Amino acid sequence: MDRDSKTLGIVIKVDKVRESDGLLSLLTPDDGILSVLVYGARKSLRAVKAPLYSEGTFSLYSKGEGKQLSLKDVDVIATHDYILEDLGRVSAAMLFSELIIKGRVCDSNIYRLYVDALDALEGGDCRKVVVTFVTRYMGLQGLSGDYSFCPQCGRPYRPDEILGFSASMAVAVCEDCDTMDKSLILPPNARAYLARILEVPFSRAMELGVSEAQTGRVYRYVLRALEYGFPLPLESLSSGLLI
Repeated sequence: MDRDSKTLGIVIKVDKVRESDGLLSLLTPDDGILSVLVYGARKSLRAVKAPLYSEGTFSLYSKGEGKQLSLKDVDVIATHDYILEDLGRVSAAMLFSELIIKGRVCDSNIYRLYVDALDALEGGDCRKVVVTFVTRYMGLQGLSGDYSFCPQCGRPYRPDEILGFSASMAVAVCEDCDTMDKSLILPPNARAYLARILEVPFSRAMELGVSEAQTGRVYRYVLRALEYGFPLPLESLSSGLLI
Protein backbone atom coordinates (compact mmCIF):
# COMPACT_ATOMS: atom_id res chain seq x y z
CA MET A 1 0.00 0.00 0.00
CA ASP A 2 1.24 3.50 -0.83
CA ARG A 3 2.11 5.90 1.96
CA ASP A 4 -1.09 7.79 1.26
CA SER A 5 -4.19 5.92 0.11
CA LYS A 6 -7.95 6.07 0.11
CA THR A 7 -10.46 3.27 0.58
CA LEU A 8 -14.17 2.79 0.99
CA GLY A 9 -14.79 1.28 4.41
CA ILE A 10 -16.99 0.93 7.46
CA VAL A 11 -15.92 0.87 11.12
CA ILE A 12 -16.93 -2.47 12.63
CA LYS A 13 -15.00 -2.22 15.91
CA VAL A 14 -13.26 0.46 17.98
CA ASP A 15 -10.58 -0.36 20.58
CA LYS A 16 -8.68 1.83 23.00
CA VAL A 17 -4.94 2.16 22.52
CA ARG A 18 -2.70 3.74 25.13
CA GLU A 19 -4.11 6.82 26.89
CA SER A 20 -5.51 8.85 24.07
CA ASP A 21 -5.52 6.85 20.82
CA GLY A 22 -8.07 4.57 19.20
CA LEU A 23 -7.73 1.57 16.90
CA LEU A 24 -10.36 1.00 14.24
CA SER A 25 -11.20 -2.32 12.64
CA LEU A 26 -12.11 -1.05 9.20
CA LEU A 27 -14.01 -3.40 6.89
CA THR A 28 -13.26 -2.70 3.23
CA PRO A 29 -14.64 -4.28 0.06
CA ASP A 30 -11.22 -4.92 -1.50
CA ASP A 31 -8.68 -5.30 1.31
CA GLY A 32 -10.64 -7.14 3.99
CA ILE A 33 -10.27 -5.78 7.53
CA LEU A 34 -7.67 -3.09 8.13
CA SER A 35 -6.36 -1.98 11.53
CA VAL A 36 -6.23 1.82 11.53
CA LEU A 37 -4.79 3.95 14.32
CA VAL A 38 -6.51 7.24 15.19
CA TYR A 39 -4.15 9.51 17.10
CA GLY A 40 -5.76 11.49 19.90
CA ALA A 41 -9.17 9.96 19.24
CA ARG A 42 -10.08 9.84 22.92
CA LYS A 43 -8.83 13.25 24.05
CA SER A 44 -8.21 15.68 21.23
CA LEU A 45 -11.14 17.66 19.84
CA ARG A 46 -9.13 18.12 16.65
CA ALA A 47 -8.70 14.41 16.04
CA VAL A 48 -10.47 12.89 13.02
CA LYS A 49 -13.77 11.36 14.09
CA ALA A 50 -14.73 7.93 12.76
CA PRO A 51 -17.41 6.51 15.09
CA LEU A 52 -18.44 2.88 15.25
CA TYR A 53 -20.58 1.79 12.25
CA SER A 54 -19.73 4.91 10.23
CA GLU A 55 -19.20 4.28 6.52
CA GLY A 56 -17.16 6.53 4.27
CA THR A 57 -14.09 7.08 2.16
CA PHE A 58 -11.10 6.85 4.51
CA SER A 59 -7.81 8.64 3.82
CA LEU A 60 -5.00 6.56 5.30
CA TYR A 61 -1.29 7.02 5.90
CA SER A 62 1.38 4.36 6.23
CA LYS A 63 4.98 4.96 7.27
CA GLY A 64 6.10 2.13 5.02
CA GLU A 65 5.17 -1.20 3.48
CA GLY A 66 3.50 -3.41 6.08
CA LYS A 67 3.60 -0.67 8.74
CA GLN A 68 0.78 0.60 10.94
CA LEU A 69 -1.93 2.51 9.12
CA SER A 70 -3.20 5.76 10.61
CA LEU A 71 -6.27 7.81 9.78
CA LYS A 72 -5.78 11.18 8.13
CA ASP A 73 -9.36 12.03 7.19
CA VAL A 74 -12.75 10.52 6.39
CA ASP A 75 -15.54 11.60 4.07
CA VAL A 76 -18.58 10.11 5.81
CA ILE A 77 -21.30 8.51 3.70
CA ALA A 78 -23.50 7.21 6.53
CA THR A 79 -23.17 7.29 10.31
CA HIS A 80 -25.74 4.58 11.20
CA ASP A 81 -25.99 6.41 14.53
CA TYR A 82 -29.53 5.10 15.08
CA ILE A 83 -28.00 1.72 15.95
CA LEU A 84 -26.70 3.04 19.27
CA GLU A 85 -30.17 4.27 20.26
CA ASP A 86 -31.64 0.78 20.73
CA LEU A 87 -30.29 -2.28 22.58
CA GLY A 88 -31.75 -4.68 20.02
CA ARG A 89 -29.95 -2.90 17.18
CA VAL A 90 -26.72 -2.74 19.18
CA SER A 91 -26.85 -6.48 19.93
CA ALA A 92 -27.55 -7.34 16.29
CA ALA A 93 -24.76 -5.12 14.96
CA MET A 94 -22.32 -6.59 17.50
CA LEU A 95 -23.15 -10.08 16.23
CA PHE A 96 -22.61 -9.04 12.60
CA SER A 97 -19.23 -7.48 13.45
CA GLU A 98 -18.07 -10.44 15.50
CA LEU A 99 -18.98 -12.92 12.76
CA ILE A 100 -17.01 -10.94 10.20
CA ILE A 101 -13.99 -10.38 12.45
CA LYS A 102 -13.76 -14.01 13.55
CA GLY A 103 -14.71 -15.37 10.14
CA ARG A 104 -11.71 -13.52 8.65
CA VAL A 105 -12.68 -14.17 5.03
CA CYS A 106 -13.93 -10.81 3.74
CA ASP A 107 -14.69 -9.62 0.24
CA SER A 108 -17.00 -7.22 -1.54
CA ASN A 109 -20.00 -9.54 -1.00
CA ILE A 110 -19.42 -9.60 2.77
CA TYR A 111 -18.97 -5.82 2.76
CA ARG A 112 -22.26 -5.27 0.91
CA LEU A 113 -24.06 -7.71 3.20
CA TYR A 114 -22.84 -5.88 6.32
CA VAL A 115 -23.85 -2.47 5.02
CA ASP A 116 -27.25 -3.75 3.88
CA ALA A 117 -27.85 -5.24 7.34
CA LEU A 118 -26.97 -2.00 9.15
CA ASP A 119 -29.20 -0.03 6.79
CA ALA A 120 -32.07 -2.47 7.42
CA LEU A 121 -31.76 -2.03 11.19
CA GLU A 122 -33.04 1.55 10.92
CA GLY A 123 -36.66 0.63 10.32
CA GLY A 124 -36.84 -3.16 10.11
CA ASP A 125 -37.59 -5.89 12.62
CA CYS A 126 -34.23 -6.66 14.26
CA ARG A 127 -35.04 -10.37 14.31
CA LYS A 128 -35.68 -10.47 10.56
CA VAL A 129 -32.46 -8.55 9.94
CA VAL A 130 -30.52 -11.04 12.07
CA VAL A 131 -32.13 -14.03 10.33
CA THR A 132 -31.35 -12.57 6.91
CA PHE A 133 -27.78 -11.57 7.73
CA VAL A 134 -26.85 -14.85 9.41
CA THR A 135 -28.47 -16.98 6.70
CA ARG A 136 -26.75 -15.11 3.89
CA TYR A 137 -23.42 -14.83 5.74
CA MET A 138 -23.25 -18.55 6.49
CA GLY A 139 -24.13 -19.24 2.85
CA LEU A 140 -21.32 -16.99 1.60
CA GLN A 141 -18.86 -18.69 3.94
CA GLY A 142 -19.92 -22.18 2.88
CA LEU A 143 -21.09 -23.01 6.40
CA SER A 144 -24.79 -23.61 5.73
CA GLY A 145 -26.61 -26.69 4.49
CA ASP A 146 -28.88 -27.20 1.52
CA TYR A 147 -32.61 -26.48 1.60
CA SER A 148 -33.38 -28.87 -1.28
CA PHE A 149 -31.19 -31.92 -0.65
CA CYS A 150 -29.89 -33.53 2.53
CA PRO A 151 -26.12 -32.85 2.78
CA GLN A 152 -25.67 -36.11 4.71
CA CYS A 153 -27.33 -38.69 2.44
CA GLY A 154 -28.10 -36.63 -0.68
CA ARG A 155 -31.82 -37.42 -0.67
CA PRO A 156 -34.17 -34.68 -1.94
CA TYR A 157 -36.36 -33.28 0.80
CA ARG A 158 -40.07 -34.02 0.56
CA PRO A 159 -42.22 -30.86 0.29
CA ASP A 160 -43.86 -31.57 3.65
CA GLU A 161 -40.75 -32.87 5.43
CA ILE A 162 -39.69 -31.48 8.81
CA LEU A 163 -35.89 -31.29 8.79
CA GLY A 164 -33.71 -32.37 11.67
CA PHE A 165 -30.15 -31.32 12.48
CA SER A 166 -26.77 -33.02 12.41
CA ALA A 167 -24.55 -31.98 15.32
CA SER A 168 -21.45 -33.36 13.58
CA MET A 169 -22.10 -31.58 10.27
CA ALA A 170 -23.67 -28.57 12.02
CA VAL A 171 -26.38 -28.19 9.36
CA ALA A 172 -30.02 -29.08 8.78
CA VAL A 173 -30.52 -32.62 7.43
CA CYS A 174 -33.41 -34.91 6.51
CA GLU A 175 -35.37 -36.54 9.29
CA ASP A 176 -33.55 -39.85 8.73
CA CYS A 177 -30.13 -38.27 9.30
CA ASP A 178 -31.15 -36.25 12.38
CA THR A 179 -28.74 -36.76 15.30
CA MET A 180 -30.43 -34.48 17.84
CA ASP A 181 -33.65 -36.36 18.53
CA LYS A 182 -35.72 -33.63 16.84
CA SER A 183 -34.62 -31.02 19.37
CA LEU A 184 -33.66 -28.63 16.56
CA ILE A 185 -36.18 -28.88 13.74
CA LEU A 186 -37.00 -26.85 10.65
CA PRO A 187 -40.61 -27.08 9.40
CA PRO A 188 -41.36 -26.81 5.64
CA ASN A 189 -42.61 -23.20 5.73
CA ALA A 190 -39.56 -22.06 7.73
CA ARG A 191 -37.27 -23.92 5.33
CA ALA A 192 -38.96 -22.20 2.37
CA TYR A 193 -38.48 -18.82 4.06
CA LEU A 194 -34.74 -19.38 4.61
CA ALA A 195 -34.31 -20.65 1.07
CA ARG A 196 -36.07 -17.57 -0.29
CA ILE A 197 -33.79 -15.28 1.74
CA LEU A 198 -30.85 -16.65 -0.26
CA GLU A 199 -32.56 -15.92 -3.58
CA VAL A 200 -33.61 -12.29 -3.23
CA PRO A 201 -31.80 -9.00 -2.45
CA PHE A 202 -31.49 -8.08 1.24
CA SER A 203 -34.13 -5.35 1.02
CA ARG A 204 -36.56 -7.77 -0.61
CA ALA A 205 -35.94 -10.33 2.14
CA MET A 206 -37.14 -7.73 4.66
CA GLU A 207 -40.47 -7.57 2.79
CA LEU A 208 -41.18 -11.31 2.75
CA GLY A 209 -44.49 -12.05 4.46
CA VAL A 210 -43.79 -13.84 7.74
CA SER A 211 -46.03 -13.87 10.81
CA GLU A 212 -44.85 -12.57 14.17
CA ALA A 213 -44.87 -16.09 15.63
CA GLN A 214 -43.02 -17.54 12.65
CA THR A 215 -40.41 -14.78 12.80
CA GLY A 216 -39.72 -15.62 16.43
CA ARG A 217 -39.40 -19.35 15.75
CA VAL A 218 -37.05 -18.92 12.79
CA TYR A 219 -35.00 -16.35 14.72
CA ARG A 220 -34.45 -18.77 17.61
CA TYR A 221 -33.66 -21.59 15.18
CA VAL A 222 -31.06 -19.54 13.29
CA LEU A 223 -29.28 -18.43 16.47
CA ARG A 224 -29.15 -21.95 17.84
CA ALA A 225 -27.97 -23.38 14.52
CA LEU A 226 -25.31 -20.67 14.43
CA GLU A 227 -23.91 -21.92 17.74
CA TYR A 228 -23.28 -25.29 16.11
CA GLY A 229 -22.34 -24.07 12.64
CA PHE A 230 -19.83 -21.29 13.35
CA PRO A 231 -16.37 -22.71 14.11
CA LEU A 232 -15.54 -20.29 16.95
CA PRO A 233 -17.37 -19.27 20.15
CA LEU A 234 -19.39 -16.07 19.76
CA GLU A 235 -19.56 -13.68 22.71
CA SER A 236 -22.58 -12.01 21.12
CA LEU A 237 -24.55 -15.22 21.55
CA SER A 238 -23.28 -16.15 25.02
CA SER A 239 -24.13 -12.66 26.34
CA GLY A 240 -27.84 -13.52 26.16
CA LEU A 241 -28.75 -10.11 24.71
CA LEU A 242 -29.99 -11.60 21.45
CA ILE A 243 -32.53 -13.94 23.03
